[in-house]
Amino acid sequence: MPVYQFKSNETDEEWEDVMSFTKLDEYYKKHNCQQVFYSMPDLISSTGDITSHTTDAFKDRMKDIHKAAGRRSNMYGGTKHH
Repeated sequence: MPVYQFKSNETDEEWEDVMSFTKLDEYYKKHNCQQVFYSMPDLISSTGDITSHTTDAFKDRMKDIHKAAGRRSNMYGGTKHH
């Protein structure tokens, strides 16, 4: 179950609690609180397409699989790479 961060509407006290998403509305009312959201830093970023980040050995293996899959293989979005 997810961990949520809460803040009291009366005292500004903050705490964490674990519960299912379906219990949140009831929890807000019972504890007179709101959920606190902290911004997260970008942990994953990338530029370019996936083929620019793969090794030549991987690309060669994918071509071999594509050839073995037969003429109707759609591994490359319909583009034939033989």
